[in-house]
Formats: sequence, structure tokens, C-alpha cells
Amino acid sequence: MIEHLHRVAAHAYHCGEHEVGRRCCERLLRLPLSAEKEQRVRSNRTWYTQTLFEQGVAAEFTQIDVPPARVGWSLFNPCVVSHGDRLLVNVRSSNYSIAEAGNYVIPPEDRETIRTLNCLVDLSDGHERYWAADYDATGFPVEGLEDVRLNSVEGELIASATIRNWAGRDGTCRIGVGKLETFDKIHDLRCHDTVSGRHEKNWMPITGRREWLYHCSHQGRTCLVREDGDDWTVTAHAEAPLVARGFRGGSQLVEHPWAPGLWWGIVHEVAVSGGRRAYEHRFVMFDEGQDWRITRVSPPFAFRETRSIEFAAGLAVSGQSTLVASFGVRDAEAWLAYLPIGDVLNIMGDAWE
Repeated sequence: MIEHLHRVAAHAYHCGEHEVGRRCCERLLRLPLSAEKEQRVRSNRTWYTQTLFEQGVAAEFTQIDVPPARVGWSLFNPCVVSHGDRLLVNVRSSNYSIAEAGNYVIPPEDRETIRTLNCLVDLSDGHERYWAADYDATGFPVEGLEDVRLNSVEGELIASATIRNWAGRDGTCRIGVGKLETFDKIHDLRCHDTVSGRHEKNWMPITGRREWLYHCSHQGRTCLVREDGDDWTVTAHAEAPLVARGFRGGSQLVEHPWAPGLWWGIVHEVAVSGGRRAYEHRFVMFDEGQDWRITRVSPPFAFRETRSIEFAAGLAVSGQSTLVASFGVRDAEAWLAYLPIGDVLNIMGDAWE
């Protein structure tokens, strides 16, 4: 059956049978596949992936327009959070761009070092300020806190991010966590060391808690990280469906306003087509009452651009009827998407079928 589905998925596009191709790719990703076959399916699927609008979600988009940290730097990968009665968003600004061929282009004066600074923006009044991160660093050529995730915990604004040049580490990606008590500096910044020698990126904060979704399908199970003082613990939870094996971190988890105990997140999946990466996203629902079991997923989607690098790093609930997602495009643009909750629910289906 796998070979038959794969042949149909590969040829349906050329026959104009796009819905057939989409369904074949989705069916294949819910079956056991070799790593090579899985990557071929993901590559084929990029030709079928739809935007949210094409899936029936009445999304409204707003581009985030703040001054970059330096002239010529980019703005991208924003993270939105609901903090008290305000919506805040952190925007990343970096010194590189992505060329048409997919490689990074760094200004010669930066001597092949990637640099990142972060800007915190209050969407309620437009107040914005770049904040600093002071820590003992190595000479590893990636500086700053990358792809910050914001969380509001008991009135405190918590930031977690990837750090590559923390002193005493080997350049491996690590997650740093600290508090943004003011708009200009992160305080009490600490770097985790949960798994030695393994790159750790894109942990998904559980809103309101000092916990993160560590992996949707780590060794076949959902896994959470809990911060307890200076300790970090990784705990396996419910069995994960096969479709989740390619899910990678994205937004925070936010609780469903109508159904306590159900939590939403946005994940991304990576495909390589024609030698270039493409990111696709899904909404995922977790049931805390079933030990963080993944219960429902959306089809893969693009926010605005298919077969591109879009990256969702934030999700918040606004009122009782709207989700606010934040995402970057090609490491060059920062956007917000306002999504009717009912429309999102309508596109989600059983994760286990």
C-alpha cells in the first residue's frame, strides 16, 4: 500500500488531482516509513500544501514594523504573548540574510559571525525597546538569544531562547531562560543542560507555567521539561501518533478558552525540495487530562507563502473568539495573524485516524 500511495502522491499533481495528492501524502505520514521515504513524501507534499485562506480560515494579517537593531539588519520570528491585559511581542533582528540558493549571507565587517538582538513591543500602545542579554560568552560565531519564546507566569514575563555561545559549552544549541522585568534587559538568565551533547532548540512554553513541551514525539511519546529551581527534568507522557514524528517546536501552548484542559500549539515540519528548505505548519491540540496526549491536528498549512520558510514562534488567545499567531517569513519579515477560533477548530481532525 505504501508504494501505491507514494506513486499516486508523486503523480497526482501533474494530473491536476491536487486533493488526491494531499490525501495520499497525509495518509503516508500516518504510516511507518523509512527516513528516506518520509523525506520524499514531505518533498512531494510541498506542492499540495494550502494557505490558511485556502483551507477556509478567515485570517487577517498585520506586518510588524519596528526599526531593525542596525541599519541593514532584518526583523523576523516574532513571538506574541498575552501578559495581563496586554499583548506583547518579541521580534528578532539579525545581521544576516538568506540568499536565493538558501545560504546565509553575513556582512563582511561581522567576520562570519551571526549576531542577534531582540525588541520587545507592546501592541496596546506601540511602545518598543531593544533589550540586552549579558552573559559570559565564548568566541563561537553565533551571538545573542535566538528565536525567543515569551511566557506570562504569575505576573512575570519569562523569556526562553536558543543560545550558542554560552561560556563552558561547546557551541551546541542550549536553551536559556530569564525574566524580562524591564523593557531593556533580561535578568536571572540561566542555561539548561538537560541532555549533554544534543542540540536543543524551540522548546514550546506552556503558558502560565514553568514548563515547556520538549518534543511532540520523543521516542514515540510527548515529553515535557519542568524547571524546578536550578533543576530541569524531562518527563515522558502519552504515546504520540505517527503523524507527529516530524513535528518540531513552534509556538507556546495556550489553553482553549472554551474547554479547560485542552491546549493549542502550532508546530512546523521541514521538507527539502530542489535543494531548498520549506517549512509547513499545523495546529495541534493536547489533552492535559489524558497525560498530554495529542488528540487533534490540522492539515499542514502555510500562512501566506507556500514552499517557503515561514516560522511560527508565538500564539496567544485574544478574548473568547480569536487566536493571534506570530510568524517570520524567510528570516526577513515579521507578521501577526488574527484567526477566528471557530475556523481553526473546523480544519482540525483526529490525530489517530
